[in-house]
Amino acid sequence: MSEIKVSIIVPVYNSAKFLNRCMNSLWNQTMPHDEYEIIFVDDGSTDDSGMVCDSYEKEYCSVSVIHQTNSGPAAARNAGLKKAKGDFIAFVDPDDIVDGKYLEIPYVNALHNNSDIVLFDAVRETGKGDNAKKELWNHAKYSFNSKDIREIRSMQRQIIYPYMAAKACGMRFNRDIPLAAPWDKMYRRKFLIDNYLVFPEQLRVLDDMCFNFNVFGRAKNISYIPVTLYHYMVEEASITNSYREDRVQQDIKVFKYLKSSIDEMKLNKSEASRFYHALYARMIKSFAISLRLYYFNPSNPKSQKQIRKELKECITSNPYKFAFKCVRFKKLEPKLVAVTMACRARFLWTLRMMYKFEYRK
Repeated sequence: MSEIKVSIIVPVYNSAKFLNRCMNSLWNQTMPHDEYEIIFVDDGSTDDSGMVCDSYEKEYCSVSVIHQTNSGPAAARNAGLKKAKGDFIAFVDPDDIVDGKYLEIPYVNALHNNSDIVLFDAVRETGKGDNAKKELWNHAKYSFNSKDIREIRSMQRQIIYPYMAAKACGMRFNRDIPLAAPWDKMYRRKFLIDNYLVFPEQLRVLDDMCFNFNVFGRAKNISYIPVTLYHYMVEEASITNSYREDRVQQDIKVFKYLKSSIDEMKLNKSEASRFYHALYARMIKSFAISLRLYYFNPSNPKSQKQIRKELKECITSNPYKFAFKCVRFKKLEPKLVAVTMACRARFLWTLRMMYKFEYRK
């Protein structure tokens, strides 16, 4: 065991206005300061983020900073992993905050259960002050510790698509609660190192989902504690809501990556079918997101005629064509059933109406 119990890795890109809020929550932990470290990875920020991180390194004994050219969050997290010394790893985004026992509770649980991964709950906070909306993201009703490969595989499928059924110790997970993020988990560092588990830097979107898919695939022991420890703070101008012209192309790279990962698992026919249907559902969910981030985004400079042409080409070409054809409706949330039906019928005007009344919210 090293002297550092937990390494917190924070990938930073143009986040200067949020850093003090984040840093205050990281510093105010019940775990003693000499038992954890905070690694800020400045990923080529063009604002004051780098200087702010450097000021923390000078002021706080537990802080270190890495500066690198802009390479994306996957590369930033991997750089932090290479530098980390802790027995366990935690990932925090710079615009979010954590509770005071964010480190202590999962660390104690991990030691008690000898866990590779400890999962806990988060809360999604939208807006500010009295008007802030809080949505609890709780994965299950009770705590558990699972070593069952079938249960772990069910969690893997929910990582790909949160509406898939997952269970552990006879208890079903709550559906439609994201399981793909790295920040509501604590990972044993030796487990990551021994299994060569890193974030796929070739992916520019959903790299965290692919990372956790692989991590859960290697895990032998997963614990869960139903305690809310992470605050996912949503800003209107966040990267997840901004215009992305290349979103569809980047999504397709993810689908190919996941298909390759599933193929390498060497599953029997029944198990493989479950994973592929999770992938089809993920494709359709990502397509629905692309309606907001690209096709019908107000920042899209293309004409309506050109957008309709691109949409038709997308839904009539693989991999989307195959996903719309093969997915089982019972595996989809209702709004994605409607998307699938519209795409099967080539009702492009229906997609625009869905975006107007649902996906633009």
